[in-house]
Amino acid sequence: MAEYWDKFWRKRISRRRLMTGTALAGSGIALGTVVGCGGESSGPPGGSPGASGDSNNPLARVEQFNIKPNDARRTPVWPTSDSGKGKTLVYIGFDPVVLDRYDPHQTQFGPMYANQSAVFSKLYMYRSHEQPTFENIVPDLAEDQPEIVDELTYIVRLRKGVKFHDTEKIRSNFPAVAGRELTADDIIYSYTRQANPDSAQRAYYYRSSQYSTIDKREKVDEYTLRITTKEPTAPFRHFMADTNAMIIPREIVDMENGPTGKPWDSVDAFGDRAPRPGDRMIGTGPFMWDNLQFGIEYVAKRNPAWFGWDDPSLGRPFLDAYKATGQGLNDVTIQSLFERKEIDVAGFIDNPGWIPDFMDSNDVEYIRGTVSGWLNTRFKTNCKPFDDWKVRRALYLAVDRQQVVDVIGSGTWVKCGPIGPAISYWALPDDELLALPGYRKGAEREADKTEARRLYEAAGSPELPMIWFADVPEYIRRYAPTYIQSIKGVLGFEGDVKFQAVPYSRIAEGLIKDECDQGGMTWGFDNGWIDLDDWCYPYFKTGGPKNSFRVSDPVFDKMLDDQRREFDIEKRKALGYDIQRYLLGITNPESPVAHARLDYAAPGGGTISWPYLKNRVTFPWFGNSQWTANVWIDQDDPSYSGRPG
Repeated sequence: MAEYWDKFWRKRISRRRLMTGTALAGSGIALGTVVGCGGESSGPPGGSPGASGDSNNPLARVEQFNIKPNDARRTPVWPTSDSGKGKTLVYIGFDPVVLDRYDPHQTQFGPMYANQSAVFSKLYMYRSHEQPTFENIVPDLAEDQPEIVDELTYIVRLRKGVKFHDTEKIRSNFPAVAGRELTADDIIYSYTRQANPDSAQRAYYYRSSQYSTIDKREKVDEYTLRITTKEPTAPFRHFMADTNAMIIPREIVDMENGPTGKPWDSVDAFGDRAPRPGDRMIGTGPFMWDNLQFGIEYVAKRNPAWFGWDDPSLGRPFLDAYKATGQGLNDVTIQSLFERKEIDVAGFIDNPGWIPDFMDSNDVEYIRGTVSGWLNTRFKTNCKPFDDWKVRRALYLAVDRQQVVDVIGSGTWVKCGPIGPAISYWALPDDELLALPGYRKGAEREADKTEARRLYEAAGSPELPMIWFADVPEYIRRYAPTYIQSIKGVLGFEGDVKFQAVPYSRIAEGLIKDECDQGGMTWGFDNGWIDLDDWCYPYFKTGGPKNSFRVSDPVFDKMLDDQRREFDIEKRKALGYDIQRYLLGITNPESPVAHARLDYAAPGGGTISWPYLKNRVTFPWFGNSQWTANVWIDQDDPSYSGRPG
């Protein structure tokens, strides 16, 4: 598989053209965040973008402008005439850069599930990640909030008349599903296949720890199901609304190669068998999968039969389509395209300063925020030298996180702990995180460097193995030599530390394998999540689906179980703080889970759009494109003048 991806990347697109610069991920244009009513806080912890860093922030000057808050409570504005109907929203983004499986239950990389999120619906969805609590969870396929019978039992009633996509191609490839009404059976199927421990694909069901909490999935009638959990599970309502909780029709899954022929034992449902993987993207969402050209563009077209949430009379989605292009990724091109209104939203790559410069003389809307995806290092703690807590602690202290903020993030990024600052509800408060060893500055930073060298020498000054740096965005591998020289200088290591730029797909496969030369130490992006459970349980629970670290700590397992059982939100938040302190080595630095992952920084910044683009707010990571159903282009707005037809 690695050889395939290496050839694929070399053949299809130049890395320089594909991913140049530093803050594309932080700008929002690259993250599938050009969406409708939903949203995020008006800024990262500490105020303006980059405030939790220690450098001058080029975007600080935008504070002088009348910035509209990125607030989920903003009242949507609906078109009053046909001048608000039609047109194609265009933006530059990572959406075409799919490094993943097509199966929505097996995807783990944001660009793919950004595309899927407008195609496949869920029972519930978040209208904001600003306060990721139950009041911000709203119905999607469900007609109302779940009826909670007792601490184990949830009754969910579905909207009636919800239809799967229906096109000529779908009728040709999957006649049984084209235009078929969604029923409780589809929910049961989608949840059950991900929890089967005997599935040939069990390693790729990355959310299995969510669905394994279910004891019974019972169909009451065609539009009603009863879900019973094995024990009281505080985040279960979140599980039904989580980013990847997508519902698929059973018909699109290839059952022919299942090892036992049983319904839940299917192999990769979206492999290379005909019809093509993209043809299997059949959901009930507001947009239909239209075209994906790797690295070039992704296009989603309006679903004319969409159920329209609580007000189908509005005729949403208003757009004919939306298009994400993966080309032209440099500040000069982006600014030029935006100025000519060939793209409707823009952010920065290397030069954050062009945005306030542009705002000086143009009436545009700026939305700021921190991205929940973050840069980190993973260790396989069963592999030397990372089986020694002193080595992991030494590297944790040696890393210059402010350097990451300044060099990669142009001063606009923010330092990141075990839960990203974009999800401020669960993340450790800034004043605590930035005072901790590994995150502090000045004389205390010097003390951290001294302690890092002491620990490393106490561990025998072992050699570091090959480090796998993710090959995209390009700034990751550009930063690799600087990172290596920095930690070598702190640790006093004079040997050679090698690194290799590796596609994410190969990293994902390597993390599954036990071989220590396959991703024993990695450096790259991970996805941003919503709930406390997402950030911790699947990664660090013994046997968890994302536990590539090979860690097991009974004390920490209990902490993870306790947060799942705690329904008092403030008590659960306090448990979350304790979990993060444990991972940061404050409670027990010798624990197998302490410093199994080193967290560095998350992008910060913002995007601008023309006033004719209505109902735009952003989410901090991929997977919320369903809200594009609310977005529309006001052709009567004065700013629309000059936009190409």
